[in-house]
Amino acid sequence: MNDGERLARFEAALAALAEERELVIATLDDLRAHGKTRTATYQQLAARKLVLKAALAPFEEAGLL
Repeated sequence: MNDGERLARFEAALAALAEERELVIATLDDLRAHGKTRTATYQQLAARKLVLKAALAPFEEAGLL
């Protein structure tokens, strides 16, 4: 694998994480709108949001997102 392929794979993985974060946020907003903030699904998604936020923070600080 050359550098160009590695970069393409990295960018795809980073984009997938960012996309997942947006999906989680949208789902949380929907659950919140329906008053389902005390469900297990909501709690799991809230935890996943924090994990994704922590994973993406260094890339946002570097201006890559």
